[in-house]
Amino acid sequence: MKLTASKDFGTAKKPVLPLVPEPSTVNKKEDLAQIDLLSDPTDANSTKVKFAFKILEGGTETAREIIQWFQNVERAFTGLNSNTGTLRRQMIQQFARGSALSGFNSGVAQLAPPTGAQAVATAQAAVNADDGTDVARAGRLANHLAAMQALTDDTVLGVPGNVIPIMASILLPTKSYNDQALLET
Repeated sequence: MKLTASKDFGTAKKPVLPLVPEPSTVNKKEDLAQIDLLSDPTDANSTKVKFAFKILEGGTETAREIIQWFQNVERAFTGLNSNTGTLRRQMIQQFARGSALSGFNSGVAQLAPPTGAQAVATAQAAVNADDGTDVARAGRLANHLAAMQALTDDTVLGVPGNVIPIMASILLPTKSYNDQALLET
């Protein structure tokens, strides 16, 4: 019996996320997002720290660079006490451009409604599961359900943990098996 090796034998494909980070360079100052973060985000008079990171273009970045960008954006959200969807959307408009920005803008319109619907379903399930013995708890659950039902595309972005999964599904649709696993890195 004659054995033959396939044409691909011995030629390794480049991994999506190599173990050794590849060096990244930023050539121009305009390729950086520069912001002043508050050392105590709840105190507007606290010490400010300069923070700069690469603006995301989309399409040319490696998976590692995109994940690092996610971490930088979360740090910016925290350091600027940006906890509303409108502020987060405005910040993404400043931190991304090119295909990353256009993908985000169209992705929010497509992905925010199902994300909001899931939040409503979760809140409705909590209301339905409540036995009604604690009137205060039942009131809080009803108020939470009403808040979830009032979500818009922008306010969905204000719900903690919603911006990065939306961006991950846009920027890394074929590079990740699980968006949650991306967030845990």
